[in-house]
Amino acid sequence: MKKLLSLFTLFALLSCSPNKVQDVASFEFNGVWYWVAQYEDGATKQDVEAYVNKWANPTQTSHFFIYDKSIDLSVFKDETFNFTKFTQTVLANKPQYGYYKMP
Repeated sequence: MKKLLSLFTLFALLSCSPNKVQDVASFEFNGVWYWVAQYEDGATKQDVEAYVNKWANPTQTSHFFIYDKSIDLSVFKDETFNFTKFTQTVLANKPQYGYYKMP
């Protein structure tokens, strides 16, 4: 019950703050996380880095591909991906920012 209350509090805090970077999709392949996100007009590099630091898994490697809002990222929501298809899609649609975090 205590964990549930903590999760609810965390969710409430995060949903109240204006997020300039939004999740689009996330995938886990071979024990590594891959995040696709989109940033709003006016978002700074610091906003993007704050997003990366917030969502990086401290026990697994995480890669982040972050696009501006003018790019249609619906393919990441609508398609089923394996690692090869995911990497080909990212390479065909170069992100504005790319980061990785290792444990």
